[in-house]
Amino acid sequence: MKENTGYDWPAISQDAAQPFAFYSFAEWQETDYDLEGIVAVTDGWREGTLAAVLRGGSNARSVLDLLARSGVRDLQIIHLEEKLPQLEEIFLSTVVAPANAMFDHVTVSWRRESSLPELLANIGGDYQMLFFGAPLTASEVLPLQEKIRISYGGSLTIVRGPMSDIDFDEADEINKWVRARTYDATDFALAAMLRSCKKKRGIRIAVVLPSLNEEKTVGKVIKTALEVQQAGIIDEVILMDSVSTDNTADIARSYGIPVYLHPQVRPELGTFRGKGEAMFKSALVTDADILAWIDTDIETITPRFFYGLLGPLLTTADIRYSKGYFSRPVRVEASGIEVGGGRVTELLARPWINTFMPELSGYIQPLSGAVAIYRNDLLKMKIPVNYGVEIAMLIQVVQQAGLWSTCQVNLGDVVHRSKDVVGLSEMAFQITSVLADMGQKQPRSRQNENFRRVYSAHGRFEIGIKKFKTVWRDFSQV
Repeated sequence: MKENTGYDWPAISQDAAQPFAFYSFAEWQETDYDLEGIVAVTDGWREGTLAAVLRGGSNARSVLDLLARSGVRDLQIIHLEEKLPQLEEIFLSTVVAPANAMFDHVTVSWRRESSLPELLANIGGDYQMLFFGAPLTASEVLPLQEKIRISYGGSLTIVRGPMSDIDFDEADEINKWVRARTYDATDFALAAMLRSCKKKRGIRIAVVLPSLNEEKTVGKVIKTALEVQQAGIIDEVILMDSVSTDNTADIARSYGIPVYLHPQVRPELGTFRGKGEAMFKSALVTDADILAWIDTDIETITPRFFYGLLGPLLTTADIRYSKGYFSRPVRVEASGIEVGGGRVTELLARPWINTFMPELSGYIQPLSGAVAIYRNDLLKMKIPVNYGVEIAMLIQVVQQAGLWSTCQVNLGDVVHRSKDVVGLSEMAFQITSVLADMGQKQPRSRQNENFRRVYSAHGRFEIGIKKFKTVWRDFSQV
């Protein structure tokens, strides 16, 4: 047994059932490899940033054991995507699942570099220490070291553990879903494939564009949708307008598409203000098998928004619902990084989901307005008329058809009009009211509709109250 003091390693409490031994790479060359317990072949501990580059299996699990016993609490795991789905299952089962139980904070980064040297060339400069699970046999440790050294100059540790059989069926279901049901729009960029799937299944698709005073951007959105229609993917492009006071509706009509003012659609049903109301009325003006909604305020719209959102429903029979997510060029001053969702997502929706409905925690942007769904699934839902419509639809489709009937797709970069903090606060109140309703067996007949905001400045204060009534639409009553 090698003493760890010679390698400046953090103190490890030795366990007779699972001892730890440390070797330099020069010492490893002289061993007979007949060792028990966990063995770390290392350049020595180095203070600073560290990461574990792992594939999966018992040696990868031994890396986690070593780091946990060394006092590491926040762990960055880097994983090169595998070509074989079985290997991804092993990674999820033997690395991701136990890591979440062993460390306070775990970040897993899936990478798409074509080789380990390419990966290290891209990330090596970010870490003072890198940890690897050992290769299949002990004699391959030194060749792996030489391969890594070509691109990485920091402290290297390669870990071997006792060989053991591991049950690979215990991976976190949400992690499995994220890996299998997260796509990129470019995965569906071959028009011939989408047209073939659409024709074989006899599916008609309508794209609905909700709008309210979007004259600056609506023309480009319509033109882009029509381009995808000409490629044979879309059957109808419809504008559902919420009585814009600018030229939005006239611009849409100039492109020859149907334009509906949602208060005039089935007026005997009444009308309400809100995005959810526009989406509800959408299903009453088309009999298409799939409905998709794309916002009309997107300045950076491209065809991938449309074929990316629709592609999973056309190519995978058991996917019933698709939600887009985007890269937003919004920087957060405190951290200097982009976050996965918007501010309401990160401050309201994501904490609520992780607390009350963690099966949805794999969604990058659960409040995204880019959505596609089969008509017969939509008609089973109750639709709130306000900003809570996106989270309400997501919750209901998962409750009705299961998480694996849904997916998410990266649609690219988005630049669109952003609300100020007051507008976001009002949006969050509407979403909270919808979530509160959905926590009941039936939407509550009475709830607080008044959103009170108290302002104070320079010794004075004022109280503002704005009313937001949560109304639910029910297709079964149409």
